[in-house]
Amino acid sequence: MANPEEHRKSFQDFLAKYGNSRIAIATHSRADPDSISCAFTLSKILPDSVICISDEMQEAAAMLAEKLEIKTENLQTLRKEDFEGLLVVDTSTYALLPEAKGWNVLCIIDHHRGEGRDMKGEFEIINTEAPSAAEIVAYLIDDIGKEAAFGLCVGIISDGARFKSARMETFGTLARLMKAADASYPELLSYAEPEPKEEAKVAVLNAMKRVSYVYAAGYVIATSEVGSNESDAASLIAEIADVAFVANWQDRERESRVSARARKDVKVPLNKVMSEVGETLGGAGGGHPKAAGASTKEHTKETLEKCVEVFIRMAEQ
Repeated sequence: MANPEEHRKSFQDFLAKYGNSRIAIATHSRADPDSISCAFTLSKILPDSVICISDEMQEAAAMLAEKLEIKTENLQTLRKEDFEGLLVVDTSTYALLPEAKGWNVLCIIDHHRGEGRDMKGEFEIINTEAPSAAEIVAYLIDDIGKEAAFGLCVGIISDGARFKSARMETFGTLARLMKAADASYPELLSYAEPEPKEEAKVAVLNAMKRVSYVYAAGYVIATSEVGSNESDAASLIAEIADVAFVANWQDRERESRVSARARKDVKVPLNKVMSEVGETLGGAGGGHPKAAGASTKEHTKETLEKCVEVFIRMAEQ
């Protein structure tokens, strides 16, 4: 079980050693509101730091970054020798941040479970009981400014899927941050779950047209293929089906990306399903018990078949 006080001490030790050093704060690929809000908050107490991303942010993260005027740099363009090292937030696997290979990882702050975790840091603050990294960061730092508090609120709401994975501490932390941010829940929700663009709506509707499903091990398991927005499609399909796997073929990377979502009563942890699927098919995977993802080197059809196969086997064990 995670010990919050030990995490606070570890973070204070990190600040004592590296607080005035030149540090790059890195998020996972396709940065989401949780990761970008954590990076922004941490940058406020690390005066000689820069926030780094490795590719395009998710739409909600980009909206939050615009509101808070978060400046980012591309990790690939930085010279390692100009920095003491990396502070990595919201991931602890190179599969989601391959650009971190070769860097000196000073500290990791993450809340994901251990499957696929291959990144090691001098300081590691990992709490798999926390539904978001933002909740961890909010506990580590006492004096959080208005803008940072707003960002962390959005991160908590977004990564917790409107509190489906919340714990008791989540609500206390959110209430404290909302007061500091002087923000209403509807305003925060508008950034955590922004109105989808037209192309996203079309992509999700196309996914709905392509849905296939099986009933096995007591669950309705749905699959579909999309050209984009696989996580949005999986979330919508899982409102009806017990479990949804939605895959998207990335031609440039020559890989499939699959998002998995489950209703609250599903007992099979999707992070374990995605970890096995990713590793079996030449990629990697992980996430949360009810929301997870993977990348594979097989096409979408083979990837989805493997998802269903692994899920059924775990459900029947």
